[in-house]
Amino acid sequence: MEMQEKLQSIDHSRPVSLEDIYRKYRACFVRYADGVMSDSLYAEDVVHDVFAKLFLGDYCFISELAALGFIYKALNNRCIDLLRNAQAMQRCYMSMEPQHGDMDIENDLEARNLYRTIEKHIATLPPQCRKIFWLKYKKNQSNPEIGKMLGLSVRTVENQVYIARNILRKCIDV
Repeated sequence: MEMQEKLQSIDHSRPVSLEDIYRKYRACFVRYADGVMSDSLYAEDVVHDVFAKLFLGDYCFISELAALGFIYKALNNRCIDLLRNAQAMQRCYMSMEPQHGDMDIENDLEARNLYRTIEKHIATLPPQCRKIFWLKYKKNQSNPEIGKMLGLSVRTVENQVYIARNILRKCIDV
């Protein structure tokens, strides 16, 4: 309902300012990103990322409605990119443990080297961050389980996992 009221109040006679759009619709954008990602921790960050790129770019919108359409599409694409990266990182990490079987020697060596690289970078993480990451990806525990086990808030656990994934993402190209 709130979004419909805002859309009806659009003034088509004045130029569109990204700052005005951000101020007016920020809460709607965050809710939208949260709905796409099902993760309120990153929703605000996604909105900030999209607007940072918009402010750096040379965008000109003919109407507020056109700007909103573009921004929602950009938010959707950014959310999907983050979800894909998170899934790829998890798949990569979970499958990097060397396996014996049908892999040829070259692939086995490559997998072992990547696994060692990941393990080396995990070892450089701060102790609490490393422990949380280990529980999350090696023991497949959820954020609330880890928080309860370590006496931390779920938000703290999510932040530590995010930090660890960003560090590891930099050491490998996924």
